[in-house]
Amino acid sequence: MSTMANTQKKTGTASNVFIATVALSASGMVVDGFFRAHTWHLWEFLGLLLASTLTARLKVKLPGLNSNMSVSLPFLFIAMARLSLPEMLFTAAFSVFTQSVPKSPHKFNPVHALFNVATGVLATGLSWEGFQRASAVHANTTVCLLFGCVTYLLASTLPVAGIISLTDNHKAFQTWSEIMHLSFPYYVASTGLASIALSVQGNTTWSLLVGMSLVAFVMYNSYRRYFGVANTGTSKPEANQSKAAAAGA
Repeated sequence: MSTMANTQKKTGTASNVFIATVALSASGMVVDGFFRAHTWHLWEFLGLLLASTLTARLKVKLPGLNSNMSVSLPFLFIAMARLSLPEMLFTAAFSVFTQSVPKSPHKFNPVHALFNVATGVLATGLSWEGFQRASAVHANTTVCLLFGCVTYLLASTLPVAGIISLTDNHKAFQTWSEIMHLSFPYYVASTGLASIALSVQGNTTWSLLVGMSLVAFVMYNSYRRYFGVANTGTSKPEANQSKAAAAGA
């Protein structure tokens, strides 16, 4: 997944109910997926699993929000078009879990990881369904991909905004609007990159995955610098106020 909650605060009753609802919905999606008839795409599955897992560690913190974003999204969008539902759900779950493991010195939060994995599974499952529904009416691949990506965007950002609003006492719609403002360009770029990759080659080759990984790394560096400047910019007024207070004292 791209955007996920990163709150370290204790959860209350409302947030626990919300997390449980998302987790149960994701569990239903997994059960439904594995009981369906499907075919396996071993090498494409392994390639997309590896690429999405490695790029999931390339994550940046969204300014002003307890949330971060990784650059694994293009690979999940390709998986939506190339893999079966169980393969995509496993790929998303493993990728999001990898993204949820914090960097030192932060401690691993099981509830935090559960929510993010459940949100990722639910979003990818719904987006896969959206892609298949569009494909059933004989829409071309680009239209199917666009429909699936819009579904993923809504299904992944709304729960994140909801849990942040519950744990940090923010307004849900305002939080969602901020997440959309910061991550929407990346979703558009990821959709375009996945569309190009699917049109260039019918199968997901290792050379394609390596090339896309390089592009993802460039995107990560760009976002890291941009958000780094944004975070610095928001911290300057506080620093100036502190200096002024010290001078007045």
